[in-house]
Amino acid sequence: MGSDGQDDHPYDACPDRDCPRFPCRVWREGYVRGWDDGYAVGEAEGYAGGYSAGYSAGAASAAAAC
Repeated sequence: MGSDGQDDHPYDACPDRDCPRFPCRVWREGYVRGWDDGYAVGEAEGYAGGYSAGYSAGAASAAAAC
């Protein structure tokens, strides 16, 4: 057991979303921030890299086929 009374489980595999251990809390916070920031950046780069052009081309092709 650790000094906080909790077992010394690996912070990156902690199954308890409310675990009070400092390493677990910091890992969860970093993971959430990284996910949120990474998703936003990836979506913006994907959109700028051709999503809108591909969508427009597909919509034009569909309209022409009608």
